[in-house]
Amino acid sequence: MEMTKRGVPGVWTYGFYDGWTPNYMFFVAHGHNATGRFYEVQSYGPDTSTVTTVQSREWFRPNPTIGPIPWGPRNNTNIQQSAILFSLQHMAKNRDFWLENYWIKNKRAVDKGKNGPTYAWVIPATQRRKSDAADAVNELLDQGLEFHTANTAFKAGTVDVKPGDYIIRGDQPYRTVADIYFSVQRYATANPSPYDDTGWTFQYLRDIAIQTVTDKSLLTQPMTEVKGHVTAPGGLNGTGPVVIVEHTGDNSVITFRYKLKDVKMAAAEDDFDAAGKRFKAGAIVIQNADAAKIGPVLKELGLSAWAVATTPTVRSHDLDIPRILYLHSWNRTQDEGWVRGSLEAYGIPFTYMGDKELAKMPNIRSRYDVVIYPHVSGTAQSMVAGVTAPGNTPLPYKSTKEFPALGYPDSTDDIRGGMGIEGLMNLYKFVQEGGMLMTEGATSSLFPEYNLSPGVTVETPTGLFARGTIVRGLITDARSPIVYGFTETQMPVYFSTAPVLNVGGGGLAAFGGGGGRGAAVGQNTQPMASAPPVSSIAIGGVAPEPVGGAAGGGRGGRGGRGAAAGGEVPPEAAAFGGGGRGGRGGNVDNTPQARVIMRFPSDTTQMLLSGGLAGGAALSNRVQLLDSPIGKGHVVSFAIRPFWRWQTQGTYSLGFNAIMNWNDLDAGRTPVPTP
Repeated sequence: MEMTKRGVPGVWTYGFYDGWTPNYMFFVAHGHNATGRFYEVQSYGPDTSTVTTVQSREWFRPNPTIGPIPWGPRNNTNIQQSAILFSLQHMAKNRDFWLENYWIKNKRAVDKGKNGPTYAWVIPATQRRKSDAADAVNELLDQGLEFHTANTAFKAGTVDVKPGDYIIRGDQPYRTVADIYFSVQRYATANPSPYDDTGWTFQYLRDIAIQTVTDKSLLTQPMTEVKGHVTAPGGLNGTGPVVIVEHTGDNSVITFRYKLKDVKMAAAEDDFDAAGKRFKAGAIVIQNADAAKIGPVLKELGLSAWAVATTPTVRSHDLDIPRILYLHSWNRTQDEGWVRGSLEAYGIPFTYMGDKELAKMPNIRSRYDVVIYPHVSGTAQSMVAGVTAPGNTPLPYKSTKEFPALGYPDSTDDIRGGMGIEGLMNLYKFVQEGGMLMTEGATSSLFPEYNLSPGVTVETPTGLFARGTIVRGLITDARSPIVYGFTETQMPVYFSTAPVLNVGGGGLAAFGGGGGRGAAVGQNTQPMASAPPVSSIAIGGVAPEPVGGAAGGGRGGRGGRGAAAGGEVPPEAAAFGGGGRGGRGGNVDNTPQARVIMRFPSDTTQMLLSGGLAGGAALSNRVQLLDSPIGKGHVVSFAIRPFWRWQTQGTYSLGFNAIMNWNDLDAGRTPVPTP
């Protein structure tokens, strides 16, 4: 308004976009009872150019931009600075109004917790992923939520609370954070195509149990306020020269491995009994253990281990530390940065390199054991081609005297070009010679599209809408090292549109649907008029909560067949259509078949957990996680996105397990019969 008053052309207030997902900075304000407004400025880049957009004159835009105008970084910055100064001036002039507004919102949030129907949330402290549960508590503490721990055991409605369990009281000012994060989203696909993700349910993406309390008596139970970051209960129990570390699927398991990288460790390939308890496959066995060295690390990470007198009799393999090459594309580094950040956060060292360098690396295997190639937007062909630009002028990305901050964490004299066919074949040779390639998202289509993954096809179904959504994943090969620590037969996973992978199946029709921003610009006043049904899922042994009622949403706007490959399907997974038995042999030349580790359900009514989904039949029994043996090595392909925006911690361990067991991925596979 102020800029319009001053005659600045092309500015207006009443625009609309599908702001369903709470992932912009102003949602920090919304979650903490302040007020946020979202404005955008015409982009540029990187140099000044002519903008030819012609705007119409409307009641909300009395002074439109007319005709082509030169536009660049200075214009963009000037507009932003002016808008910020006007906003600060407005707040200063109306401080009493905004302070009262803030106080009323806080008071109403507290009253909401006192009056119900949701009085609290409980996060069990000793659930299977107890270390990840503590990490989630710390993340929420950092965002302003108040926590308590239960002093005694009690029952609140249907929720059994144990001493030490984490409690989020509903009668606190910032409960809105919990309301937004813990809700189940039901995005009506009749709405315009969303700007971003449609599902973000916190406990699903972290694969931890969070229980809703609808019994007011909890508020009067004895509890102690949490004053700082928490650590899950852990440490070393008992005495003896052999230490057995329980693999719980916690992400800190890989941190434990790297913190003690010089200690020889082995992973059990079967369940076994020791120290009076049952250990699942994946438990880490350390012989001649130094308790004084190992114990403090376990306690720091919230992991539990038991010392025993003798080494358990169980098949095992060494957990060898791999040399990791991390590839990025110069086309787009934003998405892969979340994968890189996850590795750094959990202490996994790697060499960071642009994928175009593969063209000059015929002997990758001599230098690296594992190559990680995260999602790159585009097709397999565009990944191989890399950055294309007209002319012969190099496009450098490197630190200079004028721009010292550039050139980090990687630099190049010219971002143009890609790995090319030569680099692709060097990568293929790396796998053949015993390396492990891990891909996720679009990069999982690279080898299949170039016919380098036998029996694996990429399908392009029509009518599929699955934009950033949370779906059910069925673990169909529970003996694979990639799912060590995951004791359930199903789990929530994040999937977004593509790739749709199949083993042994043919392709479908041309792709359609599921795009990004929709063409509609009008305001939708009934975004939940046709909210889709969602299914429920049990996490950590806790019975699922009903989800068929109210739809969840953010504070913003408007809103087959399977081949016989993979392990035996557990009964619980089979109930949702987990596919056949498969995975018990090889192909005609005795080469092992691709091993399907996780699949989509066959029953489309059991796919969607939170978000939006249409045309789910195209995903029926399709692959979510695949282990493809090629030569002496393996390609681990995620059609899902296990490392997405520091949100999907629940699936990080799938990738971490692949790294820790990189040269023993055939463990648990039934041997191919000798002819």
